[in-house]
Amino acid sequence: MIIVATVAVTLSILSYHYSSLISNNIVNIASEELRSQARIQVHDFAQILANSLESITILLQTLADSPAIQNNEFCRAQIIIDYRKNYTDHLTDFYMWLDKDGKIVWISNINSTAYQRYKGFDLSYRHYFTVPKNINTAYYSSIIESNDKIARLYISYPILGKQGGEYKDTNETKIGTFKDVVVSAIRLNTLGNLFKNQLFPEFESNMILMDKNGMILYSSSNQSNIGKNVFGEEFQSTLSTLLSPKSRNSLNELFKTTLQRNTDGSIDIFAQNRMNTIAYEPVIVKGNHFMTSFISAPHNFASNVSDAIDQQKNFSI
Repeated sequence: MIIVATVAVTLSILSYHYSSLISNNIVNIASEELRSQARIQVHDFAQILANSLESITILLQTLADSPAIQNNEFCRAQIIIDYRKNYTDHLTDFYMWLDKDGKIVWISNINSTAYQRYKGFDLSYRHYFTVPKNINTAYYSSIIESNDKIARLYISYPILGKQGGEYKDTNETKIGTFKDVVVSAIRLNTLGNLFKNQLFPEFESNMILMDKNGMILYSSSNQSNIGKNVFGEEFQSTLSTLLSPKSRNSLNELFKTTLQRNTDGSIDIFAQNRMNTIAYEPVIVKGNHFMTSFISAPHNFASNVSDAIDQQKNFSI
């Protein structure tokens, strides 16, 4: 009886350790699969968003080079601008044509009453006008609250004088000289909806979109965080209630890394009694770091697998 009991205890111990080993291996496999899914999701979205924003930049460039705008043919130019807006209607709110002084010449798809109200409105103080004017290159904004109190992002492109032929400048502007600016506006809620619709509904995750200055453009888990800086006192106070000091420091280091370098990857952070994978990738448009996308995925599946194997392990004993 002693021998039988000893063998039984030994087999139970071996069974327990073997089940623990198998459990850990399966949890690791499940966790790695989740990390892989998070990286794939954030990569796909970053590429979709980058391609969409790059297409807007290309359309602005074609507007800047169009003979109608180069020659100040107002009626023909407004038709072309409206057509560009319709082409990117899924993302853009409107297109604008600003003259050399930063005053509105035309806004796409606007009725006559609204146009008369905004015609000639001075926007020369906005960065989406001053930057293209001063450095003759495309500009990608951070969050800007427009005059109608709606938060938007802006992409703008300078209109420069062209050389003779079909681009002949009737105002005799020298080649390469600044003339006007064309601008495209994107609402934050439209951007957020595009972000949200790209995720698999079966894949439990939270999404964050952060601009190049650390401002939160979109957050699926907490809409009140939109417009806050990740290093600001209010957001950091929120983090301190959710994360341990070690996890908060790790997350802040991640934010700093994504702002300083155009890198992608993922890290694991323990939060709210469970492990979470945060995958990130920058959104690069024409070589410019416009924003960074993040996906946070909790390891719920791995935990469920572990619990199920623990039950089987105890039953085996």
